[in-house]
Amino acid sequence: MRSALFVGLLLLGCASTDSQARPATADPPRWNQLDTRQRETLALFAERWDRMPPARRAQLLQRYRRWQELPPERREQLRDGIENFREMSPEQKQQMRRSVRSVHNLPPEEKQRLREQWRALTPEQRRAWLKAGGPGIVPPP
Repeated sequence: MRSALFVGLLLLGCASTDSQARPATADPPRWNQLDTRQRETLALFAERWDRMPPARRAQLLQRYRRWQELPPERREQLRDGIENFREMSPEQKQQMRRSVRSVHNLPPEEKQRLREQWRALTPEQRRAWLKAGGPGIVPPP
């Protein structure tokens, strides 16, 4: 089941965003100033890019740079997690969002402790934790 992997990736992602500086908002590039690879990757935003607030464009560019720095295996794991999320029921998605919000609001030390606990669990234990409410909502099994 990929939902366990997805939550694990979200747990890791929460920590990485906390340690990153906020994106700079001064003059992010317009759509026609992006290079070809950036435009291909960010094509979903093409029609509205120039109308977005500068802070949002800067944030997307920061995420694009982080994505490019990931190893191919990690990108594939994240793609699998995104696809898995799309296939979840509305109730499962809501539970996932509650868990992610809860983890996001934890202090960095607590997030690290949760990541370590997650890594130590078997896939069956991870599924049980998710079914019970997930990281940040209920303690691990």
